[in-house]
Amino acid sequence: MIVALYVDDGLVAHNSDVAYAEFIKALSEKFELSTESEEVTWYLGVGIQREWKAGTLKLTHEQYVTDLLKRFNMTDYNPVLTPMEVGQRLSSADCPDVLDKANVKEYQQL
Repeated sequence: MIVALYVDDGLVAHNSDVAYAEFIKALSEKFELSTESEEVTWYLGVGIQREWKAGTLKLTHEQYVTDLLKRFNMTDYNPVLTPMEVGQRLSSADCPDVLDKANVKEYQQL
């Protein structure tokens, strides 16, 4: 059994329904739990797609990236392999003398 906890969100992966039921019962005696018996498709902002027959598990941030593009009005932009022109040189003259705290905070939120 694998238990993942983050603040007040938890996820349990198990291969024994009996052990899982015992674990949840013991945990619910000490804490208030909201348990869902359905297969998880979303956890902590990560999309989860499981293909049982193929034996694969896919984790995605697709919704996070979509929301980020909307937030910065970039939904109409086209993807490119490099974020700038090939061969372009940067120097200290390209950097601002004083950092704008608002821009720094916005950048850190990416």
